[in-house]
Amino acid sequence: MLLTFAQIQQFKIDGYLVLPSLLQANEVSDLRALTERHLVARIEPFELEAQVRYPGAPTSKDAAGGDTIRRLLMAFQRDAAFAQQASRREIVDGIKQILDANTVRLNPNHHNCIMTKQPTYSSETLWHRDTRYWNFSDKYLINAWFALGDEQIENGAMKILPGSHRWEVQEHALDDDQFLKSDHPDNQYRLATQRLVSLAKGDVLLFSAHCFHAAGENKTVEPKFSMVFTYHGDSTTPVNGTHSASRPEISV
Repeated sequence: MLLTFAQIQQFKIDGYLVLPSLLQANEVSDLRALTERHLVARIEPFELEAQVRYPGAPTSKDAAGGDTIRRLLMAFQRDAAFAQQASRREIVDGIKQILDANTVRLNPNHHNCIMTKQPTYSSETLWHRDTRYWNFSDKYLINAWFALGDEQIENGAMKILPGSHRWEVQEHALDDDQFLKSDHPDNQYRLATQRLVSLAKGDVLLFSAHCFHAAGENKTVEPKFSMVFTYHGDSTTPVNGTHSASRPEISV
C-alpha cells in the first residue's frame, strides 16, 4: 500500500494522517488478548498511572487504583506479535514516503509501548509535544498509533492541534513541564483549532512527534488499548549520551 500524493500533503499540512482498517479484526483480537495476558501477569517493564501524576491519576502507589498500569513498556522486545506490527510494510513504507527517506529506524527508547486507559483510574494528558524531552538531530520523527479498539471522546481518544508541528511556540506559553498553558493569551487561538481524532478498531494514526496533542480520561467501563512506536528516517539521529540513544535503534 502506497500513500497517495494527497495523503502525504495532508500529513505535511496537518501533521497527522489516519490509515483506516489497516489491522484485520482477528489481528486486533489477538493483540488485545496478548495485552490482557501481560497486564494480568504484570509482566515488567511497565509504568503506573500513579508515577506520571497527570490529572485524574491516583496520587500514589498506595492510593486507590495506585497499582493501575498505564503503559506496558518495551513492546517491540516484549513479544514477536508486537514487533511484527511495528515492522509492517504499510507503516514503514508510508513513513519513508512522508519523510522522503531511503531507510527507516524504530527508536526503542521512546514510546515503544502499549498504552492502556483503564476505567476509573486513567488520567488526562495535557497539550504537549512528544519531542519536548527527546534528543535528536532534528524534529522529523513520526509516531504510529495502532487502535486496538474504537477510540472516541468517551474513552479518551487523542486530540490534535493540526499544523502545530510547524509552529514556533515561545517558552512563556509553556509551563515547567512543557505543556501548553491553557490560560495563556498566545494559546487561546491555538486551542480553538483542536480536532478529536476518532479511530475505529484496526485504524492506525501516523502523527508527527512534534505535533501538540492531548487526551482525556477513559469514562467508560471498558479498557482502551493502543500500541505506539516512534520512527525516523536516515537523516535523523539520536544525540549520543542522552536517553534517546540509550538503546540501539532498530532497522525496520
